[in-house]
Order: sequence, then C-alpha cells, then structure tokens
Amino acid sequence: MQVHAVTLNVYDISGGMAKNFSRQLVGRQIDGVWHTGIVVYGKEFYYGGGISYDLPGSTPFGQPTKNIDLGVTEVPEDMFMELLKDISPRFSMNTYHVFTNNCNNFTDEVASLLLGEGIPREIVNLPQEFLNTPLGRQLEPMMMQASESLKLNSNQLFTGEGEQAPLQVRGPGQQ
Repeated sequence: MQVHAVTLNVYDISGGMAKNFSRQLVGRQIDGVWHTGIVVYGKEFYYGGGISYDLPGSTPFGQPTKNIDLGVTEVPEDMFMELLKDISPRFSMNTYHVFTNNCNNFTDEVASLLLGEGIPREIVNLPQEFLNTPLGRQLEPMMMQASESLKLNSNQLFTGEGEQAPLQVRGPGQQ
C-alpha cells in the first residue's frame, strides 16, 4: 500500500499583529490568528467558502508561517475525495462560522479522517479562547458581521451538483 505525507500549513492571517499586540489587547499571548490547510497528494485542501484546494503555497493566504508534519496516510486519493464529498455539506459557504465551523475545524476533521487524530488543540481552540476574553465578547458581533469577507474566491472542490471541479492553477498568493 502506498503512503502519502500529510502536512499542516499554518498561516497567520493577522500578519504578526496578534503576536505583537495580543497581550495588551486580550490579556494573554496569542502567537497568531491561524488559518490552516492540509497538504496531501500534492494539493493543499482548505475551507474558505466551501472545500477548496490549490497547489501548496498557491492559496490566497500567501506563504505559510509554519508547516507541521502530521504523519503519513495510507488512504488512497480517490477514497479521500469521496470522504471530502461526504463531509462537504457541513463545510459549505452557507455553513461557515468564524468561531465554530472554520478552516481549522475542517483541517482537524480531515486530519482525523487521514490519520486517526486531528490537528494541534491550541489551533482548534483559539477562537473559543478569544471569545472567553472581555475583548472577544465585545468584538464577537463585529467579527460575525465581517465573516462574510472570509469566504474566499477559491478553487471549490465540488460544484453545486457534487461533481469534482477542476483545479484552477494560480501563481503564489494570487486570488
């Protein structure tokens, strides 16, 4: 059976601002506001307005802040695509929620499907930790309203009819 490396690409969508200002703003150190994607089979899979994919390093998020080796999977790519199709109703543009159903929840579930365990808890739990701060509670309504902008113009993996869509190759960081 063939094995495939599985990597978690981690992006700081705050551009370093979380690391520099979080202690003053929320009372604790937050190293980044994380977006994540799973790299496997030569593609990067992520949730941004639906299940999407690009060539690794060519997503709308630019270059990853860090790459975490999660292990290897024996799940064949065709079976993985069927698994993604099965979960796609839970990860659509309409089901996106900035705090409870976001890219990190998607990559956590995908890592569990591929490897039997999810991504690091500190990434998945960060939104709830933020909401538990006074500033988080204050900013929650504004962030919910702004969450529409987080639904990206990305390479949707499945069409509305459930068929796999072709990959539109872009240059690094191109939208």
